[in-house]
Amino acid sequence: MSAPDEQDAPDAGFGEASRYAAHIDRGWALLDKGELSAARTSVAHAQDVRPDEPDAALLLGAIALGEGNANEALRCYERAIELDPEYLEPYAAAAAVCLYDLDEPLRGLRYVSDALELEELAPLEALDLNLLAAECELASDDVIGARDRLRELGGMDVLHLALELRSSGAEPGGDDAASKLGDATTRAAAWEFLAFDPEGEPLEDEERAERGQRAIALALRAAQLWIDADLVEPARTLLRRVVGWFPRDAEAWSLLAEVEFRTGAPLEAARAGLRTVELDAEVPLPDWTPSTAVVHRRVVGTISSCGDPLLASLMDGPGAPAILVRDLPPSELVLEGVSPRVTVIATASRGADGPGAEPPELTGLAVYRKNIARLVRDTDAFDDELRLCVLEELAGFFALPTRARRNLGLDPIEAPMRALPDRADDTLVESKPPRRKGPRKRKD
Repeated sequence: MSAPDEQDAPDAGFGEASRYAAHIDRGWALLDKGELSAARTSVAHAQDVRPDEPDAALLLGAIALGEGNANEALRCYERAIELDPEYLEPYAAAAAVCLYDLDEPLRGLRYVSDALELEELAPLEALDLNLLAAECELASDDVIGARDRLRELGGMDVLHLALELRSSGAEPGGDDAASKLGDATTRAAAWEFLAFDPEGEPLEDEERAERGQRAIALALRAAQLWIDADLVEPARTLLRRVVGWFPRDAEAWSLLAEVEFRTGAPLEAARAGLRTVELDAEVPLPDWTPSTAVVHRRVVGTISSCGDPLLASLMDGPGAPAILVRDLPPSELVLEGVSPRVTVIATASRGADGPGAEPPELTGLAVYRKNIARLVRDTDAFDDELRLCVLEELAGFFALPTRARRNLGLDPIEAPMRALPDRADDTLVESKPPRRKGPRKRKD
């Protein structure tokens, strides 16, 4: 239902279907490379071949989103829905745009609700949609609705089995015990996602690897939402399983560190945090990451020109706080309970305790490049994130009032930082859907 299939579509001949699929595939490939104008040209060629197919509208929406035009992207997704009301991807893409780009979570929830009424949803598609719905509910302050939805998530049995099969290296139809895990229905659904396309043909190795990664990402997204909704026990149970199956997944260890800390298990949190730092250290910095010297200058410039008299005065004279730029937080801080994914930390002197004691004095800022870089995708976004992280940390340290926070461009009250920059990137059906092979499946 939600995957490309040219088999059932009325066709003037293989040549037309092949040309259409080639234009769509090329458009996604060009979009992946950032060549938006060329991608639009491919869409135009595809529409010349088949003007009433929704794939082109879906691709146009992704291109518009890449251009920063969320309203145009939503219009394109709505057009795709009009062309085929049974096509899943544009519903989910429209909901994600409403949630992440337009700040209209209730509108996004309506798209998800419509998608959940489609026929023939696979278990993990329905799970994915319910997670997106829970995000919309949390964003609209409907915490009770989100908790109720997250407590009753269907498809988790299929997800658990898919993860276990992926970690075991089992093969569909194999004679080993791993290949026969779970009951027949759950096993069939898990293998359908992991190893087969919608027509039942085996996936290529690269596609299978991508499906496995998407299953892991879906599990981490479920865990993050449970944490956000203060349902920490199911999150901890799932994350402990995930790190057991995939011991080199840094994202899982990071979330486990957070949930262990929240449940009052500091030793377990420290162990998970240390493992996160170890794995993060193995990943190279993106090529576009500014050097330590450049980051240092930008931190000084951010504070000096922020417009807040108290913060700007910090950089005056020889008593300015030290600015330390590192890639990752040291293990010692993680053992003290600091998040392994912290971006900026304000350090302070340790004065005397008791009545009349002077408040701690700011001695420095520690900035962790790799933890900022993992939240963004290019240098410009890095600069924006760096500025927000620095100002947020200083505003918290000095307990700036709401008006001062607003003047700095910060939220009135500090919100907990989310680890993943764009949750749409972790869904099975993305707001920027992956490049596809051929057109979508037509419903009779």
